[in-house]
Amino acid sequence: MAFSTTYEERETIIPEGEYECIITSALVNVTPGGTPFFSVRLMVRNDVPQDCQNRYIPHAIWEKKEENQTDDDKKVGGYSFKQLMNISQCAGIPKGKSYETLDDLGSDLKGKCVRANVYHDEWNGKTNVRVKWFNATKYPDCKHTFKTSDNSSASTAGGQPDTIVIFPDDKDLPF
Repeated sequence: MAFSTTYEERETIIPEGEYECIITSALVNVTPGGTPFFSVRLMVRNDVPQDCQNRYIPHAIWEKKEENQTDDDKKVGGYSFKQLMNISQCAGIPKGKSYETLDDLGSDLKGKCVRANVYHDEWNGKTNVRVKWFNATKYPDCKHTFKTSDNSSASTAGGQPDTIVIFPDDKDLPF
């Protein structure tokens, strides 16, 4: 079998605009440099007529500097309470619902649909996709279909199907 490399069909950065998305994960994460952030990973829905279906959009809510934190920010570990409540409201989380941890909120956000307005931001010479704001979805009846590891499809009404990932023991790694 012979082939040649070609890059014409290589995926480009998602264009700026508004996208109907499903939240695939929302949890506290840490950068390689050790900076904590609340990571919200979105996927452009494939059940709504729009470009960039099945593409991911990352969103990060960073810890606020201590001198800029409000009492509400302190309740959510120093992250922006206002931003977290905006995402929650747009995702349809009921007013007054209580959570013990941010990961509990993240579990509740997973599988919810939102509308994300994205823009491009230059940082360190690289163009990044950023979410400018969230709004409630215009299509609340979600019929998005996730691809599974065996290349078949799994339908969802309430979230992504559970996937078990097994990591090898360190002694089994070739390095």
